[in-house]
Amino acid sequence: MNRTQKLGNVLIISSRKRMLSEFQSYLHSVLGEYLTFNTLLREQATDPSLFRGYQCVLFPTARAMENFPLTIDPSILQLPCDRVFNHMFLDKIIQIPPHERVYLVNDDRYSTLAIISQLEECGITQYDFVPFYPGCKDTESDIQFAITAGEPQLVPSRIPNVLDIGNRIIDISTILQLCEYFNIPLQTVNRVSRNYVNQILHTVKTSETYYTNYVQTEQLMQVILFSLPIGICLFGADGRIQFMNTKFAHAFSLPSSNFEGQPFSECFPPAYADTAFDRNGDWTILLSDQKTQITLSVLSMVFPDTEPVFLAFLPEGRSTEMSVPKDEKTEESTFFASSRTFSLSLSHADSVQNLMAQARHLALFDFPILVQGESGTQRRTLARAIHNFSRRHHYPFSVLHSPGNDLTEASLLRLLAETNHGTLVLSQVDRFPLSIQDLLVNVLTNVHGNFFSAPETRRFDVRIIAIADDNLYKKVEKGTFLRELFHLLSASELQTVPLRRRREDIPDLLNYFLLQFFHNTDMTCDRIFSEGLLRFLKEYAYPGNIHELYNLSCSLFTRYSSHKLQLSDLPTYLRSRQMADVSLTDLQYQVLSFVSTHPKAGRLAIKNGLADGETFVSEAALRTVLGELSSAGYLIVHRTKGGCEISELGRMVLEK
Repeated sequence: MNRTQKLGNVLIISSRKRMLSEFQSYLHSVLGEYLTFNTLLREQATDPSLFRGYQCVLFPTARAMENFPLTIDPSILQLPCDRVFNHMFLDKIIQIPPHERVYLVNDDRYSTLAIISQLEECGITQYDFVPFYPGCKDTESDIQFAITAGEPQLVPSRIPNVLDIGNRIIDISTILQLCEYFNIPLQTVNRVSRNYVNQILHTVKTSETYYTNYVQTEQLMQVILFSLPIGICLFGADGRIQFMNTKFAHAFSLPSSNFEGQPFSECFPPAYADTAFDRNGDWTILLSDQKTQITLSVLSMVFPDTEPVFLAFLPEGRSTEMSVPKDEKTEESTFFASSRTFSLSLSHADSVQNLMAQARHLALFDFPILVQGESGTQRRTLARAIHNFSRRHHYPFSVLHSPGNDLTEASLLRLLAETNHGTLVLSQVDRFPLSIQDLLVNVLTNVHGNFFSAPETRRFDVRIIAIADDNLYKKVEKGTFLRELFHLLSASELQTVPLRRRREDIPDLLNYFLLQFFHNTDMTCDRIFSEGLLRFLKEYAYPGNIHELYNLSCSLFTRYSSHKLQLSDLPTYLRSRQMADVSLTDLQYQVLSFVSTHPKAGRLAIKNGLADGETFVSEAALRTVLGELSSAGYLIVHRTKGGCEISELGRMVLEK
């Protein structure tokens, strides 16, 4: 291309001169070789003829674009500039002590909340951000820190610690959209992406010194990379993966999240097993479905005194789908892909393995299935697995949640038509009103396998899976569930297993959830939970089952700060429940308090210490109290000369 001949003209519109200047300067530095960028103040946009000669108009926000008063020719691309905070300031942000309440200051509510959201998406979740913008009152007297995006004059003057992270910069997704629209050569897209990732890697490296009070720098880097809008994978000179984000994994339908150390070439279909990706270039990968092509770009990255690493990424909008006749797909390959859901079970419990075996068997038939069990036992996940394993896996999977009385026969028939040849799940069917149950009886008699004398236009080939709490038949006996509907839905039954009856799975489930949060196989429950907390997590009854365990894992993840988490880090509802039945005598409380301030104290030291406070106790009575506190888990009584120590649970009792 002739370097003097530009591919197009772009107009940037904003009501702020400084923003126009910054946008124009940044975009020109990145894409000025191919595009011309001009600016226009919003109040000067009075005539549609001003847009003549432009192929694209950029606005600072989606809201600014929607509220723009003039009508722009639809042939001109209108694009809001997605903006993010400057990642170069991450190393300064994380110097703020964890768990602090922090003002996030900007010039309006919309942008303030957007910056908070972006910080949290990048893993900066260790602070309680309080939005502050014109019109807000400084009523939070305990707040001593403020972060502002280029608006330090808006920060309350009493705040002693102010960090100005500068104006937000244009996100890489906007750059890639412009490249795609104007067909800018791929090598430019590669260069922009490489600079963007290099900037983040540099930021993470410089933050290493300051992050010991929250999480290790490696975790921060991985959280940031996971949040990128493009799929990326880093692999070494030996061809083994060092990091892969979720977007890259999803593009190639990879079944696991633990990729570290795996050969990069094994990410792709067998035809690419011998392909060397150890050079700069672009590859077109044909996926196993034989109809989707994905463009893969690879860039070598060389750092001083280290072997090169390679960055593989998927430029947005570079995938295509080819039309392939349906009969060219082999039943064997689709069956393997659809059955994969069952093989990923984390459970070692015999009861769950038996349940999965039953589900696999029932998936081969078309009988209605009634899935019963407690909330949070993955009943809908099991229904999805049955669908994926069945002959219907190419067709729709629909869920009808507990409806009110407003569900009509017409809307139900429409849902059945949309799900035809697929699977319809009736979620929490035991909570359906009687009027809806009666409607289901009338309609479901026309579903596949129960045609009777229904007219041809009302017949549907749909697999029905109903989900209910334990023992739906009890509701039939009470008259709150229709007997005819029960028999329509319960040709076969599955009973899910509550978590308290498969406790052996709890450590594996915890480690699985922690891996999703930390993206680091080293961050296991043994490493980040204290012995007392881990014992509690293994012994707790979990009335909310796996859903509760997942939410609890989320809560503990957000509280982790490089030191092992304790029982006191549990959510308030669990701490309150644990302390509800605790009742100590005055003597037990005094002994526990003394040991808390005199660790390793023996019986004689405790006896004398209590006497100093004018509490006199015999040797036998003290031995009894120590035994009671030890049995309750409040004290650890060493049998040698180690004396007594207060436990985590004991500290919680004292803090009650």
